[in-house]
Amino acid sequence: MSEVRILDLADAPVEGEAKRVEFDHPFTEIRYALGVFFAKERYWAITDQCKKCESSLGKGKVNGMYVQCSREQHAWHIKTGLYKFDRSMSTPIYRVTVKDEGLYIEI
Repeated sequence: MSEVRILDLADAPVEGEAKRVEFDHPFTEIRYALGVFFAKERYWAITDQCKKCESSLGKGKVNGMYVQCSREQHAWHIKTGLYKFDRSMSTPIYRVTVKDEGLYIEI
């Protein structure tokens, strides 16, 4: 695993907002798209694509600890990655740390 800077702190979302972030992994060169959120005084990151309709979570609406996808408002828990109405469905989550005026994830 590698620690990867995904955003400058100045560009990070504020409470109750979502942001879509795309980047290439510095070693594997794999392209990633994540939804980044700020809720309950912490940053959270999950895979950007809704597994129900394939729309963006990072462009969705945040409601407490859930984000609703941008197309059909499917709700995903930003801490656990679980789908609200079928807990057998999940999407990958990433631990976010803040340092050096940026947001980092282990990936």
